[in-house]
Amino acid sequence: MSKTKGQNLVVGASVLALAGLIAKILSAVYRVPFQNLVGNTGFYVYQQVYPIYGIGMVFALSGWPLFVSKLIAEQNGDPLKEQLVARRMFWLLVLISVGLFLLIYGAAPVIAILMGNDTKLTGVIQAVAWMFWLMPFLTIGRGFAQGKQDMLPTAISQVIEQVVRVTVILVAAYWAVKHGWSMYLMGAWTTFSATLAALAASVFLISTLRQVWHDRLPADLRLAPNFNWRHLLGRLLNEGGLLAMIAALLVLLQLMDSFSVKVLLEDSGLQATMAEATKGVYDRGQPMVQLGMVVATGLGTSLLPTLRLHLLNENEQAFKTDFQMTTRLSLLFSVVTTVGLVAIMPALNQMLFGSQQGSTALAWYSLTIIPATLITVLVSTLQSFNRTKGLAWMISLTLLCKFGLNILFVPMWQINGASVATLLALVPLTIFTIWRIPSGLWHKWRPANWYFKLIGLAGMIGLSARFSYILGRLWFGSSRLASVEQTVLAIMFGLVVCIIMLRLTNILSIEEWLALPHGKKFYDRFIKRRKNAIR
Repeated sequence: MSKTKGQNLVVGASVLALAGLIAKILSAVYRVPFQNLVGNTGFYVYQQVYPIYGIGMVFALSGWPLFVSKLIAEQNGDPLKEQLVARRMFWLLVLISVGLFLLIYGAAPVIAILMGNDTKLTGVIQAVAWMFWLMPFLTIGRGFAQGKQDMLPTAISQVIEQVVRVTVILVAAYWAVKHGWSMYLMGAWTTFSATLAALAASVFLISTLRQVWHDRLPADLRLAPNFNWRHLLGRLLNEGGLLAMIAALLVLLQLMDSFSVKVLLEDSGLQATMAEATKGVYDRGQPMVQLGMVVATGLGTSLLPTLRLHLLNENEQAFKTDFQMTTRLSLLFSVVTTVGLVAIMPALNQMLFGSQQGSTALAWYSLTIIPATLITVLVSTLQSFNRTKGLAWMISLTLLCKFGLNILFVPMWQINGASVATLLALVPLTIFTIWRIPSGLWHKWRPANWYFKLIGLAGMIGLSARFSYILGRLWFGSSRLASVEQTVLAIMFGLVVCIIMLRLTNILSIEEWLALPHGKKFYDRFIKRRKNAIR
């Protein structure tokens, strides 16, 4: 592979990673003003149906487009073959999309009953079903461009989709509150935002989609066995389905909650309205986890294109070095982020959502950042060299574990139990992904005393943040404004201690500093200066 082509691959993948990071931030941040507008019950209505949208979004954004891009890349630059594959995948996806729409729209009353016997959710579920009509346009437009190493259409369409969706959601929520709509009518409009957003992204992708139907294809090419309809459908369901399951893991876990938590809360003795509000409190944890994973997964995602390039260049040593660095950095930042969130959770909860209700459950939920981040990085590594055998079964087992643990824990511990269930359900999958990574990549993957340094660093950050939170509560009081001051104070204390501990422990190597945004500047100012002073 030429140097220019390799550089284009890394730059393109980095652009895609940056767009994904922006979309994740938007997807997490909008929930705060949204919940503030509609309250716990309104948040419950939206979050009950959100996983259905989330699954469709993953299909159209990362799961199936990645598979389509792989098919396009297999054609070795032959434009006629590329167009044929893309066209046939489009019509197969149309068939699947129609089936999904009819299933979700037609079975909405049944799904609503399964989601806690709340028949008023029927219209909300039907509103989100319309987005599946646009899935073929999004998948093929993005996948075709990615297969030709053009990441911009996917990146820009992803940001457009999120901006439109978030805008419609917040406007609909404001309008609903101002005009006294029911929470379910509000929910229908906010979930229909997914369709409007997908339409906007599809319009942007028109120029890419035109390339798919640019040429007239010869009859002998259409009869080639590699392009047989049944063959392509089999690959779409097997390979593409696995990629979609991997990308949708956290959303699928949320779907398990939608089907079980409210019912189990009622079984524990709560009235239906209280169970809905409590589930809404529990749902606060999802944007917190998304935000908590932004730094760690963004870091890992930005380095993973380099891993793919090393693989293509057959540079095993560079692959091993960068894999180990990615894993260390992702684990370090996920642990530090989680400890910080847990330490200041009551203040953060009140600052963002107006009360400290459910802070213990949210603290437990935040712990899922660590296994979820590791799974994201390790699965992406496994995908880079097609070592994904058994992942589909393990994801299915994870979902079954989540559902079963909810049944066991929620009646006893309510939403605390649901959070613990999510954390425990991810443990077997984390162990499996670690085991599937070739043992050679783990050889000497961490320096001496690295775990002790990590525990010391995280412990000191957690203690300092918690101490400053307690101090801030004594100084500022317990109002919502005070919680803002407490949170800012705790973050400042935590950052100062983090910098001091990074200097004392030297847990990051020079190469790891240089891999971080502005890392060289930070290293020269704080770490290198200290080493010179010691000499």
